[in-house]
Amino acid sequence: MLTGYAHSRGGLSTLSDGQIGLWGCLFVLILGLLMTFAPVFAVDGTRAVEGLIYDADTSEPIPYATVRVLGSDRSTLANEEGRYRILLVSGESQLRFSHIAYFSELVDLPPGDSVLVYDVGMHTCMVDVGSMKVYGREYDPGQRIIVEAIRRKDDILSKIDDYRYDAYVKLLVNDETKPDSSEIWLLIESQVTAFWEQPDRYKEIITSRRQSANIQAENNLVTVGEIVNFNRNRIEIGQYSLVSPTAEDALDHYNYYLMDTLYQDSLAIFRLEIEPKNPQDPLFEGFIHIADSTFDVVMVDVGFSPGVDLSLLINPRYSQRFAQFENEYWMPIEIRFGGRVEFKTPIPFIPNKLSFSHVASLYSYEFDAGHPKGTFGEYLIEVEKDADKFDSASWFANQTIPLTSDEMIAYERIDSVENEPKPIGKKLLTGLAVAPMLLVFGPDDFVRFNRVEGYYLGVGLNHVSLSDQLTGRFKTGYAFGAKRAEYQVGLTWQLHQGRRLALGFDYRRRIERRPTLVSNSNYNPMLMALAAGYDPFDYYRAEGWGAFVSTKLIDHTRLRLQYNDYQHESAPVVTRHTILEGDADRPRWNLPIDEGDFRSFEATFRYDSRKMFCNKGRDVRIDEVEYLTFEAGIEAASPDWFDNDFDFRRYYIELQRRQRSLGLGVTSFRIYAGGSEGDLPPQRYYTVDFGGFMNFNGIGPATITEKNFSGNRALLIYGHHDFRRRLFVASGIPLVKDIPLWLSVHGGVFWTEFKNRQYQIGDELINTAERPYRELGFGLGNLTPFLMPFNFALTFTWQISHYDTSRFQLGLGLEL
Repeated sequence: MLTGYAHSRGGLSTLSDGQIGLWGCLFVLILGLLMTFAPVFAVDGTRAVEGLIYDADTSEPIPYATVRVLGSDRSTLANEEGRYRILLVSGESQLRFSHIAYFSELVDLPPGDSVLVYDVGMHTCMVDVGSMKVYGREYDPGQRIIVEAIRRKDDILSKIDDYRYDAYVKLLVNDETKPDSSEIWLLIESQVTAFWEQPDRYKEIITSRRQSANIQAENNLVTVGEIVNFNRNRIEIGQYSLVSPTAEDALDHYNYYLMDTLYQDSLAIFRLEIEPKNPQDPLFEGFIHIADSTFDVVMVDVGFSPGVDLSLLINPRYSQRFAQFENEYWMPIEIRFGGRVEFKTPIPFIPNKLSFSHVASLYSYEFDAGHPKGTFGEYLIEVEKDADKFDSASWFANQTIPLTSDEMIAYERIDSVENEPKPIGKKLLTGLAVAPMLLVFGPDDFVRFNRVEGYYLGVGLNHVSLSDQLTGRFKTGYAFGAKRAEYQVGLTWQLHQGRRLALGFDYRRRIERRPTLVSNSNYNPMLMALAAGYDPFDYYRAEGWGAFVSTKLIDHTRLRLQYNDYQHESAPVVTRHTILEGDADRPRWNLPIDEGDFRSFEATFRYDSRKMFCNKGRDVRIDEVEYLTFEAGIEAASPDWFDNDFDFRRYYIELQRRQRSLGLGVTSFRIYAGGSEGDLPPQRYYTVDFGGFMNFNGIGPATITEKNFSGNRALLIYGHHDFRRRLFVASGIPLVKDIPLWLSVHGGVFWTEFKNRQYQIGDELINTAERPYRELGFGLGNLTPFLMPFNFALTFTWQISHYDTSRFQLGLGLEL
């Protein structure tokens, strides 16, 4: 998906490419020119005003000028070509055009038609302020101005209890591999309503959206993003917590130089340069504009110091422009974030050199009006049900930054390319290019290989919308080694959207994985299992049905109650084939299970502090840098309740935490504890497995190689800290501080044991860790920046507990 956060980056979906012929180009050009001069739509009771803002002396367009409707809080911005568009409601007839270093123009519009074309020329503002005029960098005045701005901080933050605004947002991605380095590759727009409340509650609702045809609507989640408030002491951007230019301790980290005094209308504005005292610290660098007398921030234009490593991003730049509302509050009216992305390794259908520009126009502010109950909660962004269904009149009425002629032509060109029939040869090449990506990163619903199924081919649909409240799941396929068809069908009925109350039903006949503590349940081990028999999972057969009910107790929680009614059978090993070793003994045995009628009740409670998107009923969790998750569950089966071949109680708790630590990186740790009563069957053992392939940042043991440790009780404690380059930089030692590698450390301990249970099945002895299994290690990343986005890393792990497993493990990791 694509998100609009200035401090975070979503992944680009795989997009198709294509070319159109000469007649297609001419058609697109003509249609684009027609759209350039087409009138805008006006809503009943309003009239649209559009035109060009230009320099009255040179006749050159003035990009990004501000247009305000006097007597209201509505405004708009001119685009890069100096063109603007704004709607006036009945009784409004005055506009003010303003731009830094220009005299503002106040215009009384004549009465007229529903669409009025009005061009405006602006005159440059050259004011001689005597001794205040600055022609070089002056240190002392800059320090004094920023001290006053810092003193005003608490007063600024305390004035507003809440506000809301509307915004128009546009994300433009250019293909820089083209000869002119300007061809638009992707274009996304959205219109949102946003809410803010003290101390830091924030919410956006996407009311309408549209995008070029090479991205699906459900992947359009471009929004304004949480407004970076430069009056805060710390600003969170990715893994970094940067000192704000107006923080209480800002003078300990920055130098400020008064560069110039500018005027906007009659207001003097100080232009200050922000310079990090130590460029290797993660800080901002750039400019901040502060109003004279009030010392409010009126503009920010910053980049990042060399101490900020944003991986693929090259020269990112962030800016905000502010305007005064209600003669008191300076609020953002324009937010821009841009930069370049360069992939050193080609990715199918994605240009290896891209530039992007994310711009948001904010308008219609309302202050201290209060928000409806339930406005805030676990969702940071919600998409309205009809966001993809809107009429042209309402869309153009709120498109506060007009599209440029190039952007309008790009829409038609991309849509034409995407909709034209693709030759069979090109479709085959597309499939061949995409297939390896699906094998490495895709789900195992389509293709997989393991020792109990052999090769499996199938199809899977996980979220099929059948109605507003009903969704379905369908998976089916054939396991060629086991010579067995598999399938799963399910339905989920949303009873109450706000409470997330849902009922569900599943019927399945398929191979299931035994639960593990290290490998993610979504991990597809196909490549390593096929190449060398490297597969951390054990399997069994299940056929039957299950039903569940789930709900939200409070924000960020989910409670799920489930009933299982399945027939369980052991799954024999059907193939020992591997590419590297042929028919070898390399694949592990598959642990037999206790067979029979398996009927159990489960209850699971989960808390996750991370915010989410609600994309028309579907929840998408944001992978935040700092979060806390807690999960507790219990499963019980007994023949005293009904006919059942099993009698046990199984319970567990799990805690995971990730956080920034003292400005020296990000720490992750995990605690898992599980126990049981009765006769716990093997298919419900606690298993510490040997992990998935390329598990560089995983928080689980690495030296147990190809052995699993099981028991009916288990405890796992593991941690990982990623310094990146910050430890080297903080040392200040010549040569060391310039090391480009990323450093991390990891380590942990686990136990597994059996209580009142024989742990030898047949001739096979199950591995247990009745005494602590301990290990410690470190990792070196950023080894292959020349292969971006595939950046490899090495981990070195030592076992320090004297088990008959690897004493030392050298692992290869992949950081995307």
